Amino acid sequence: MRANWLAADAALATSSSLAEAAPQPASVIMDEQSFQAFFRQSAAALRAYVISVIGNAATADDIVQDAFLRLLRSPPATSDAQQLRAFLFRIASNLMTDYWRHHRLERGAHDGRAREPAVAAPNIPLRVDMARTFKRLRPQQRQLLWLAYVEGAEHREIAEALGLRPSSVRVLLYRARRKMAQLIDPGNRGDGKR
Repeated sequence: MRANWLAADAALATSSSLAEAAPQPASVIMDEQSFQAFFRQSAAALRAYVISVIGNAATADDIVQDAFLRLLRSPPATSDAQQLRAFLFRIASNLMTDYWRHHRLERGAHDGRAREPAVAAPNIPLRVDMARTFKRLRPQQRQLLWLAYVEGAEHREIAEALGLRPSSVRVLLYRARRKMAQLIDPGNRGDGKR
């Protein structure tokens, strides 16, 4: 199913109707072939990131598609794949923030909706417990942990993706790890002491 999603989105993003509907940037930095290659490299990781933070596959698909569309409409002045990837994750992070703001206004200050499972995984109790624990973190903490430990991003890359200073990432990531440790083991203060 994921391969179908990737193929459908790549076809949609590079179709001539999209090119006609979207305003063209002053200088196009990607041709169709390079965009498709970039899409194949980035889409699955971006989708996994958004699903892990949002917790809803359908909403994540919308955000990922919108992120690629915005990248095509307003590309940064670079052709470096790492910088494009950071820019794409930044767009997705901003779209998730917009999503949370919109839904907070609709539902009031507390977002109590039930979320669908992020990814169908084997019925392994540890994975289920970790997924539930991960959802108990604040959205920014989930973003930080996902980018650092699943994507393997450096502090500088995380800072670019989330719009933070690199020095802030170090502190916020420490706090997110500490909070995760406290959620896993309530007797743990997160600083190695009990």
